[in-house]
Amino acid sequence: MVYSYEDKWFEETNVAKKIKKFWEKNGWKIKKFNKDKRQKGPDIIAEKNHKQLVIEVKGYPSRYYVHGKKKGKLKPTPPKLQATHWFAEAIFSVLLKKSEDPKIKIAVGLPDFEKYRELIEKIKFVRRKIGIEFYLVKENDKDQVEIIS
Repeated sequence: MVYSYEDKWFEETNVAKKIKKFWEKNGWKIKKFNKDKRQKGPDIIAEKNHKQLVIEVKGYPSRYYVHGKKKGKLKPTPPKLQATHWFAEAIFSVLLKKSEDPKIKIAVGLPDFEKYRELIEKIKFVRRKIGIEFYLVKENDKDQVEIIS
C-alpha cells in the first residue's frame, strides 16, 4: 500500500474544504479558495455584509515524507516541531494581510491537534489584541468547526 498524505483528514486542502463549507453554510460568499496548497496568498477569502474574512489554512505535518524518492519513509523532523513552524508562518501571513487592510477580519484554520491548541493558548494576549480567530477542524465532525477568538 502506498502512503497518501492527501487522503488524511488533517492535510491542508482537506482542512480548508471543511472551513470553506462551514462559512458557506453560515452565509458567507467565498471570493477565493486555494485548491492547491502551494499557491501563494491566503487560502480562503470570504465576504458577508461588506465585511471581508481572510483565512490562512495549515494542515498537520505527516511523520512520513509525502513527495519524492523518500515518499512513505519516516522523517527525522518531529511533526510537533514542524507544526510550530507552520503555525508561525500562518500567523505571519495573516498579520501581513491585516497590516495591508486593518478593516479585514483575519483567521487561521487548523486541524484539531493538541500542539496547535497549546500554541493558540500561548499567544492568547496577542491574538485577542489583534483579533486573530482560529478555526479548528475535528477529525470526525463532517461540517463542524470550532472557533477560538
